Amino acid sequence: MSAVFALAALAATGTPTGNMAYTCAPGSVESKYPFCDRKLGFEARSQDLMKRLNTTEKVMLWGHSYPGTEYIERYNMKTWSLDHTCIHGLNKEKGVTVFAHAIAQGASFDRDLVARISNATSIEARILSEQRYVKTNGEAQASVLSCDGGPLANSAHDPRWGRISETYGEDPYLIQQIGVTAMRSLQNQQAVPDSPGDYFMATRQVTRHFLGYHQARPDLEPPYMNVTMRSLGDSYIPTYGSYQDPELGNADGIMCAISSVNGVPSCANSFLLTDLLRKKWNSDALVQTDCCDSLSAISSFHYKGATTHEDALVLGVEAGVQVYYGYSGGTYSKLMTDSVENGTIPMSILDSAAARVIKSMMKLGLYDTYAADFPWKNLTWSQLDSPQHRSLARESAAKSTVLLKNDGVLPLSPNTYKNVAVIGPFANCTECLLQSYNGYPSAYTTIFQGISNRTHATYSLGSNTSCPTKADNTCWTTPGVEADAITAAVNVAKDADLTILVVGLGSTWEGEGNDRVNMTLPTIQAALQQAVEKVSKKVIIVSVSAGGVDLDETTAGAVVYAPYGGEEGGSGLADVLFGDFNPSAKMPVTVYKQSWADSM
Repeated sequence: MSAVFALAALAATGTPTGNMAYTCAPGSVESKYPFCDRKLGFEARSQDLMKRLNTTEKVMLWGHSYPGTEYIERYNMKTWSLDHTCIHGLNKEKGVTVFAHAIAQGASFDRDLVARISNATSIEARILSEQRYVKTNGEAQASVLSCDGGPLANSAHDPRWGRISETYGEDPYLIQQIGVTAMRSLQNQQAVPDSPGDYFMATRQVTRHFLGYHQARPDLEPPYMNVTMRSLGDSYIPTYGSYQDPELGNADGIMCAISSVNGVPSCANSFLLTDLLRKKWNSDALVQTDCCDSLSAISSFHYKGATTHEDALVLGVEAGVQVYYGYSGGTYSKLMTDSVENGTIPMSILDSAAARVIKSMMKLGLYDTYAADFPWKNLTWSQLDSPQHRSLARESAAKSTVLLKNDGVLPLSPNTYKNVAVIGPFANCTECLLQSYNGYPSAYTTIFQGISNRTHATYSLGSNTSCPTKADNTCWTTPGVEADAITAAVNVAKDADLTILVVGLGSTWEGEGNDRVNMTLPTIQAALQQAVEKVSKKVIIVSVSAGGVDLDETTAGAVVYAPYGGEEGGSGLADVLFGDFNPSAKMPVTVYKQSWADSM
């Protein structure tokens, strides 16, 4: 049943509907106001609604505690959440499609693939938004439409950076090409028929993280970077500019980073937020803070003598911050109210911010969803993680697989090897192929399952995937267990005609807050690799990672880089290994030898 029909059916059952009506729908209380007149255009409409709000309501739009805004009953203003990530499907949600991660999309070098992934994600977001609207009796509508976790403009300068899986690679041009494609397809702008110059968005995307934040320096807290203006101009600024350019990515929002650049915190940096964003790029993007409290970072850096939240607020607003989003929303909302009332921050600043938030809501259609010509009507709930989307997820995994070495072992034939051993901590795990900022699909295909669907295969774990702490390189807490696991894996490998060893890193070794120091496999996995290679007749190594690992010393006949292929990662990889798909992906990052890491 379509979301529209489901809405009607719910009302027909007699269930209390409260404010079920869409804002501005014919006959609604709000429909009489100018902000509901589409012919006026989004700018005039947002200004009209803003002027009707009191200070408290404006601050409710300005300051967002996790996960989002409150419902403003007086004008039936729907809640919306800023805490969603949309780069390889919708994070946190259940029953959605999880595609190959961003770094994998970068490896594909395939803009058409990225466009189709992004479009499918936007469709699922629209369906979930309608579901949420029904479940909350009309209070929440855009709860999954505003993605503060939009495409990263950060480049992978150092493969050891923990968040490298969220990037599209290290090359600024590649990031621009893939990122702009993702941005445009996720937002999927559609002209408003009777309001020339305005457009609806399927989802709202926020560029992250402006600027910097992607240097692998786990010893620095809060993070800062010192970089020459030439490097800024060559390697950093162009990606953000392409995302914000109205003729290219045209991102509706941008997030100022928690880091500082050359001594100036990003959220207090008028060069970034005014000179570049407004004047050079001509972008009207809504500027928001990072949820990990990049506004408070201003006082953490003691920038211009700032020591308090109030100091940070004033400096951030003066530089161009328009929305606070984070875990201190209550604190900053009270400070904003007090600062406006005592004149420290002009009311005009708050008015401008509130109007811009409303404009984003209007672009998402929160005031026009009722209209017959609204673009995203009649979507069906069956489209969530549909067979078509799962097929696309499989394609994304295959097209992101990189062949690094092949001494004639590949492609495989189901009839050549009668007994295949599939060994390793990433061989039969599910969520390890999703990696980070992911949703939860209705089904998974692991790498072992993908291979065993093609030929007889035997599985052995060999080692664990994660460690309680970084110091615990063995990844086990029970003495002797690691040795027993390796022994079991070796016995399986001895009896096999071919061994496929699936090793990698995962979120413990490369994830937010988990920068790594080395370029090698975790110690226990390296021991597993050495032991298996000694006894195997033929070996293929599959590296499940984003930043890659140094495998130069391997004796394996083939090495494959498989960067977090998503829910169908196992099927997509099997398509490559068995020759159904010719590996066409390319490395999006440089994988350095361990000697380089030692020299650093």
